[in-house]
Amino acid sequence: MGSVSIVIPTLNRPKALQRAVTSALAQSDLADLEVEILVIDNSSDGNARGLVEAMAAGCNRPVRYISMPVPGVANARNAGVTAAQGRWVAFLDDDEEASGIWLSRHVEIARRSGAQAVFGPVSAKAEGDREIGPLAPYFSRHFDRMDGEDVTDLAPYLGTNNSMFDRASCLQGEGGPFDTSLNETGGEDTLLLKRLVDEGKRFAWSAEANVTEWVPERRLNWAYVRKRKFLSGQIRVLTHHKAQPVEWSRIAFWMCAGMAQIVLHGIAAIATAPFDRIRSEKARVKVRGGLGKVFWMRHFRPALYGSGLVS
Repeated sequence: MGSVSIVIPTLNRPKALQRAVTSALAQSDLADLEVEILVIDNSSDGNARGLVEAMAAGCNRPVRYISMPVPGVANARNAGVTAAQGRWVAFLDDDEEASGIWLSRHVEIARRSGAQAVFGPVSAKAEGDREIGPLAPYFSRHFDRMDGEDVTDLAPYLGTNNSMFDRASCLQGEGGPFDTSLNETGGEDTLLLKRLVDEGKRFAWSAEANVTEWVPERRLNWAYVRKRKFLSGQIRVLTHHKAQPVEWSRIAFWMCAGMAQIVLHGIAAIATAPFDRIRSEKARVKVRGGLGKVFWMRHFRPALYGSGLVS
């Protein structure tokens, strides 16, 4: 027998949360697994409690409500890890919908590969039957890797959305595994993955453990994508600044890469603007990523979580 705790952090998204929990409850091929679902409510007023308790009534597996009223994405994830009782901890965002074999495929790959963490693909769709169009890649995650293949080298491009970790070897530590100084900006998962790689942990790709990320209308614009890309660029450098000791040579490398990115893609954005708006917008996104690598310091970091707009 194995055991898995599915952790779903949430903040003020009842419809999305209901869909995510429903998909977690619908998991199949779990004959030898004990599964619990933990919903971590990061709202100050505990507004998800009623929904979670109603969904838990009559379920064939435990659904637990946990309040974490102190805002911050790292706080919510840490609360889920602390409450988890499973051998593995699987993370599903509240705006994601898992396929029916999502969890069974993660467990099968973890057992077969011996990896300490597994990650799966994310496909993006727009809420409300809207077209997501060229914005889809910015909310998706796909790699040309075989099922069960090692993806430790891709750690900077992974994240906890659609992931599963061996709790004992990956998620221990005083205060929780996620750095709470990154509560509002995000990047706490990237920092954790870097630390795990530095410790010699291995990651595997679970190609059939699919989830769909449902993108709300407020995010379906290039301005939001640019803001998100700026933060991604900052996080790329910040993880090296938070290393012990600080990895100044890697910081210098990524700042230089960011400056080159600004110049090259800035020229492309200007040159293509008159005749290809989409291509120009994609180049502008890359410029913002470069700017994030150069201006990665604390006072340049916008908030997407906690007291800021949830990403």
